[in-house]
Amino acid sequence: MPLENKKSKYLEQLNPEQKDAVLHNKGPLLIVAGAGTGKTTVITRCIANLIENKLAESQEILALSFTEKAAGEMEERVDRLLPFGYLDLWISTFHSFCERVLKEHGLDIGLPTNFKLLDQTGGWVLVRQNLDKFNLDYYRPLGNPSKFIHSLINHFAKCKDEAIFPEDYLQYADDIKRNFDDGIFGSRVMDKKEKKSQKEIEIEQQRISELANAYHIYQRLLLENNALDFGDLINYCLKLFKERPTILKKYRSQFKYILIDEFQDTNWAQYELIKILAKPKNNLTVCADDDQSVFRFMGASFNNVLQFKKDFPESKEIILVENYRSTQNILDLAYNFIQLNNPNRLEYQLNQDKEIAVEAKEKGIELSSFKKIDKKLRAKDDSAGLIEHLHFATLGREAEGVAKKITEIMRKDKETSFSDFVVLVRANDSATPFFKELERQRIPYEFLASKGLYSQPVILDIVSYFRLLDNYHESSALNRLLSLPLFEVGIEELVKINQFSKKKTQSTYETLQDLPLVSGISKNTVQKIGFLMDLIKKHSKLIREKSIGDVFLAFLNDSGYLKEMVKQESERDINLITQFYKKIKSFEESNPEPTLANFMMAMNMELESGEAGSLEMDIEKGPDAVKIMTIHSAKGLEFKFVFIINLVDRRFPTNERKEAIEIPCKLVKEIVPSGDVHLQEERRLFYVAMTRAKKGLFFTSADDYGGARKKKLSRFLEEINFKKPEEQTGEKVSLESGQVETKEKRRTKYNIPPHFSYSQFAAFDKCPLQYKFSHILKIPRIGTAFFSFGKTIHNTLRQFLGDYLENKEENQEGLFKNSAQPSAKKEIDFSEQFKKMIVFYERNWIDEWYEDKKQKQEYFKLGKDTLKDFLEKFLKEQPKILSLNSKPCLELDFFLKIKDNSIKGKIDRVDELPDGELEIIDYKTGKGKDKLTKDEKEQLLIYQLAGEQIFGKMPEYLSYYYLQNNEKITFQSNEREREKFKQEVLCKIEKIENSDFKAAPGWQCQSCDFKNICEFRKSG
Repeated sequence: MPLENKKSKYLEQLNPEQKDAVLHNKGPLLIVAGAGTGKTTVITRCIANLIENKLAESQEILALSFTEKAAGEMEERVDRLLPFGYLDLWISTFHSFCERVLKEHGLDIGLPTNFKLLDQTGGWVLVRQNLDKFNLDYYRPLGNPSKFIHSLINHFAKCKDEAIFPEDYLQYADDIKRNFDDGIFGSRVMDKKEKKSQKEIEIEQQRISELANAYHIYQRLLLENNALDFGDLINYCLKLFKERPTILKKYRSQFKYILIDEFQDTNWAQYELIKILAKPKNNLTVCADDDQSVFRFMGASFNNVLQFKKDFPESKEIILVENYRSTQNILDLAYNFIQLNNPNRLEYQLNQDKEIAVEAKEKGIELSSFKKIDKKLRAKDDSAGLIEHLHFATLGREAEGVAKKITEIMRKDKETSFSDFVVLVRANDSATPFFKELERQRIPYEFLASKGLYSQPVILDIVSYFRLLDNYHESSALNRLLSLPLFEVGIEELVKINQFSKKKTQSTYETLQDLPLVSGISKNTVQKIGFLMDLIKKHSKLIREKSIGDVFLAFLNDSGYLKEMVKQESERDINLITQFYKKIKSFEESNPEPTLANFMMAMNMELESGEAGSLEMDIEKGPDAVKIMTIHSAKGLEFKFVFIINLVDRRFPTNERKEAIEIPCKLVKEIVPSGDVHLQEERRLFYVAMTRAKKGLFFTSADDYGGARKKKLSRFLEEINFKKPEEQTGEKVSLESGQVETKEKRRTKYNIPPHFSYSQFAAFDKCPLQYKFSHILKIPRIGTAFFSFGKTIHNTLRQFLGDYLENKEENQEGLFKNSAQPSAKKEIDFSEQFKKMIVFYERNWIDEWYEDKKQKQEYFKLGKDTLKDFLEKFLKEQPKILSLNSKPCLELDFFLKIKDNSIKGKIDRVDELPDGELEIIDYKTGKGKDKLTKDEKEQLLIYQLAGEQIFGKMPEYLSYYYLQNNEKITFQSNEREREKFKQEVLCKIEKIENSDFKAAPGWQCQSCDFKNICEFRKSG
């Protein structure tokens, strides 16, 4: 029953259907949310409403989405809505949720909890390295195995989407073999036709057995390599819940409400997971639009939306049709078009399908009064949008025509910016002529591809340097580096160097060692080359002692490469090197021998597989520019003007590409819709493209795309009643002509992080430019031994104390169960506990940033001594660590709200004292001090204010625990101090939000992580 809370602030500016959805709080709910109807607003307000009305705590609501971006946006919105602090929100993707569960409970089904996660490329590399173990006959590749391995990995992924485990596949193969061995034609003599048929059946049986065995071997290889792939996360979580009812009960008890965004994009296994978790209360809300289900190629099950009503016939339906994005004529065009997918649409099936009513009646539910649904969207904007079909002679003219139309609109509408335009492509390959034309006409653009990291110039530079360190004689890599502006070797001098190399039959590196012998090289060039050669020698030595990540950062800093990026304010390039650095760190963490040679080998294998490197896109952080992206990437976005290009036969809709290896029908669990499934998916994709447009929608096509014949118009143009128009002239329009006025340059808008933190405040106080480098540009930093050591100790204490408290509770329960009288406290064996602690210590040891082996050994010994002293004191004093929701308060994530601002942090430990008061403890791995500074107190004041919002009472004592001398320093604050501090925090936030992040050079420059790239640093 809905909450009677008509005055709730979460209902402001909502329409009646949205209000209904926000107030729903019992039983299953299906929200059918058409494009632009505010579904994210509804879901986030629903979460906030449940929390504020105390129907659930923040950690008792599970909200799942399909992408990290959508989950992040949802979390940000909920954070802005809530007026008070809260614990960690369970808002994530399906995969992140399952990873979190398996990290905690994987051991219960025999999985390691420190597994590494492989993407599809990682799976490809694993198979490629172990191809001989698969014993292939039917599927043995005759040539390059790259494409075949992709097909095999895709097949395994599809099996996992359907929750088909290797043992299921093996059982199916055994059943076929048994049927074959039992005989099909009996003992009689077979004729020629029957013998041929028997041979075909035998080959098919062998093929299925080979696939089943390959799947089994692949899964075994994953586990042997301490790895899982993305499909495993869902399936093993499902297995955990089915086979370990106690764990399932724990999560069912925790999550009072479950909300699923983009439900139409879930696969069969994900839906099974949701259903098992939601029982028995079934407080399950799913938000879906079957007309926007466009991820079937990634395993999405279109029928889940239809199946939901059959599984939950008592569910309430709320249809959101009021559109806040597009004009009515654009919406009508899209709606009339998608009708062609009937009868395989939710609207049609719920209104016509009698099977649902029959199944409901069998469950004792009467649907005779069921209200028919209508998904026709109604525009909030009553103006008419611009809809045009532009046809051209050639692809080149089509690209020119798009540029012309953009400049034409920009001339007429002074309020329009370049970011209001998007060019939507069916595939990334189609984008090239369009961004080249925009570039030629000096129209700013941004190509938002999801792949292509490895082909970015800045990454090619760094990889070239790595190739050179791995092999000095990589002449092509060295030539690329010599051409960089950093070293300024001119083309004429470079030609002379290469000619000399060719003449002497030696590598470029060898020639550079003999540089005085090469005539015509200037003194300046000799100095530049000498600088590069010194770098190579220095880093060649470094790579034998340090990690790949260390050498990566050393090159960026020592060469001046990063300094030049910062000087040029190349935020995009800085973002790219940060992404590449993450890849390096991931490789180091997941490989037992993370050498440069092994890293380059892994990269080469990725490139061989066709992998181009994933790119993280953030459309909101980009410059004012025309966006070019695939339709899949544009889902969930909106633009004032939309161009859908290349609308010709076989380009859109595309030809169907069937799976190279299909799953046997008897193993498939999803109910496949009738009709042309591929064409229906393409139609939905076209519908998504059309519904991105707010004011203008342009369809473009051409006769000539380079083939022998003229291209036919796309059937989709005919289905929306667009016949071939008069050919456009395609006159060239250039920005150079001054026909489009350049907008007045605005003050740079920086993307401030959505949550603040104590470390952000500390960085800004030291120097606003340091804040920009660290928290906005997120430039990778060289770490320190002290940082690695500190993180190791923190992780060890959290895991050890969590394990200790869990075992202590179990032992006490056992004592009470086996004895009528409570026993005396069992004496704790110090040596046994210390052994356990050292196991955690060794497991958590971070082997990074130490200067040499000697320093590492010294820190390792210091850690053992520190932990021993800590344990002796802990076991002697036996402090009571506060428990919250049956979990000890160790490394407690929190969100503190001060007015409308959110501050994120982590409290190391909260103790409950004998008098009932709370003490917040923050570990410091250094030595203690007699008195705390104002800055040091501020960190604990943030924790205290968060504690009041989370625990409902103000923690009385605030302590730093200095682990090296095993001492605490504690202070108490008063109301006046806390109020003053709140005002200071608000003042700091205002300064950050309005700052231009100019440098504040001073004494702090000496210890700044970015001193090597900062031109404003103060030396001495």
